[in-house]
Amino acid sequence: MWARRLVPSSCLIAAVLSAVLLRAAPAAAQATSWLYVGGGSSVLDFATSEGDQLKRPVLQLDSGLGTSAIHPVVVGALFRGQAYFGSGVDLAVVARGVSRGFARGGFGLGLDVGVYQRWWGNQSTGVTGNLVLGGPWGLTLLGGASIGSGEQKLYFASLGIDLARLTVHRHTGLDWFANPMRVPGE
Repeated sequence: MWARRLVPSSCLIAAVLSAVLLRAAPAAAQATSWLYVGGGSSVLDFATSEGDQLKRPVLQLDSGLGTSAIHPVVVGALFRGQAYFGSGVDLAVVARGVSRGFARGGFGLGLDVGVYQRWWGNQSTGVTGNLVLGGPWGLTLLGGASIGSGEQKLYFASLGIDLARLTVHRHTGLDWFANPMRVPGE
C-alpha cells in the first residue's frame, strides 16, 4: 500500500529535479555569417612552355559561419564556388580570419586559406588563398591566387556585396541607412 503512494511522489520529485537541473539557459554567443556574391576577372596560367593563359570573367559565391564578433579577430569557415564563364566551376573550402570591423559590416580586412578542386579543363587540386577588404554596407573586394596540381596557377580579383554583412551583421552607417534586424549585443 505504501509502495503505491511512493511511486507517484518519486516520479513527481524526479520530474521537478530534472526540470530545475536541466533547464536551458539563453544562448549568449551570436555566430558571424557570410554570404558573398561578386564578380571579377581571373587569369589561369597552365605553366606550359608556350605560356598558355586563359582569361575569364568570374562569378564568386561564398557562404560560411564564424565565431562571435565580440572578439577582435573572428575565425570561421567558408564554402566557395567560383564560376569561370565559358570554362567551369572551381569548388573550395577555406578557413577565414577577419577583423571585428569586417564582421560587423564596416571597414576591415581578412585572410582566406584553403583547398580547391577543379573538374573542368586540365583538372587540378590545390591550395587557394586571398586577401579580403571590407567596406561599409557589405561592400567587399577580394584578390587572391591558387596553386594546383600540374603547376597550374590562378590569379583572381572580385568585387561584390556580402548580404549577411549588409543586413544582420551591419552595425555601421545606421544614421544613413537603418538596420532594424541587426544582431543585438555584438
